[in-house]
Amino acid sequence: MIRSGQPSVEDGLGACVVLCPEVVRCVQKLCYSNRMLALSGLGPPAGTPFSPHFGGTPNTLVGRDDLLTTLGSGLATGPNDKWYTSIVMGVRGSGKTTILNEIEDRAAADGWVVLSLDAGTPLLLDRITQAIAHAGRSYESLETVADTTGRSVGKSLGIRLGPLEGKLEASDYFESPQTGLREHLVVLAHQAMKYGASVLLTVDELHAIDRGEGRRLANDIQHVTRRASLPVAFVGAGLLEMRRTLMRDRKMTFFHRCEDYELPPLDDVDARLGLASPIEDAGGSITADALHLGASAVNGSPYRLQVIGDTAWRLAGAPAKPITVDTVESAVTAANRTVEKNISIPAWQDLTGREKSVLTSLAGRNGRSNVARIAQDTGISNRQASGLLTSLRDSGYVAALGDADYAMTGLVSPRVALDPGSFEIDTVETKHETGNRTYPKRLRCRKWMPRARAYCVMGEGHAGRCRSG
Repeated sequence: MIRSGQPSVEDGLGACVVLCPEVVRCVQKLCYSNRMLALSGLGPPAGTPFSPHFGGTPNTLVGRDDLLTTLGSGLATGPNDKWYTSIVMGVRGSGKTTILNEIEDRAAADGWVVLSLDAGTPLLLDRITQAIAHAGRSYESLETVADTTGRSVGKSLGIRLGPLEGKLEASDYFESPQTGLREHLVVLAHQAMKYGASVLLTVDELHAIDRGEGRRLANDIQHVTRRASLPVAFVGAGLLEMRRTLMRDRKMTFFHRCEDYELPPLDDVDARLGLASPIEDAGGSITADALHLGASAVNGSPYRLQVIGDTAWRLAGAPAKPITVDTVESAVTAANRTVEKNISIPAWQDLTGREKSVLTSLAGRNGRSNVARIAQDTGISNRQASGLLTSLRDSGYVAALGDADYAMTGLVSPRVALDPGSFEIDTVETKHETGNRTYPKRLRCRKWMPRARAYCVMGEGHAGRCRSG
């Protein structure tokens, strides 16, 4: 079949089937995509100067210069600096992972060996050990001599030191399963020292760490970095709830001694800069009124800033067309839905039943109330209401306005607090596999247990007493 004097791509599929089935499947997908684009009129996807996804590093990083300067200076000084082992804390969407990404990039550019992990999935210590063993993949070269007997195995780990290159000869590096994380870190640190390099270990989602693994990690890092003064820096990141769990566990004193930093909300100046600079750098434009409206809607959240900027850019058809007030109004409405789905709902699910009741009471009073009224709304004593509000304040859900007045911060939106049933919140127990072990994923009780200094890890609505992990 011939159209406009040229054979169609699809007309030639029959001839390709016998020769190259993979090509046929690719062409079929291409034809389908072209049909969808033609029907929708959207055209090919356009680039955006914003990063509306978790963990992405935005083109313009605002409001975090002081922290990055302090962390960079501490890492450069060495193990004796208090910031050499540090923890960054903040609410969801505050940019914790972005800070880790930036620190990792700067360290790697200076020739550091970077080990980047997260505690959101099980077997953290095993994964750190694997990262050490395979660190050469991120550097110049790695020569491995396999030996399953547990004898000394010669290794060569290449690192880049500015314009120089060096090889780390870990001749006494043991592959035996009995070798612990501490020994692996000691060997790697000693080899890095030969070339003036250092090791940076970052752990994201630190609030989710298994209690047993957390204690082992704390003890190992404390021994290697603080007691032996070896060049193994540590930067962790997690939610504010760590102040009531990880930072109070008597068997994790290392984490207590880490220098901690709570990420503050972005101010209006940072929000304006965070929106205007990427737009202008990408050749676009935004009106003054639109910029004011967008910055006001950021509400201190770096994640919300990126979502608003990205949505406004796409809706306006930038950079060909300017971003106006009408465009930003639509972008803010869309961003609110995105933030509710990705921030508010997960944050709501982390709360206990009573904590949810307190937020519902606040939402029903336009997001602001006092201890007495909240106690009356929820049917608890003033003392209980005060304790719950203190916990919610420490975790970033509410802000204290006075001795007994509190307001919602926006971490959980009033819509979610007033009508969570209208949102698709999955409470069905699911499972995921990690190695040969199965771990349940479900809503937890999370009642605070003062004596254990931990949240209850039992399922919500469990029978019997609360227990820690």
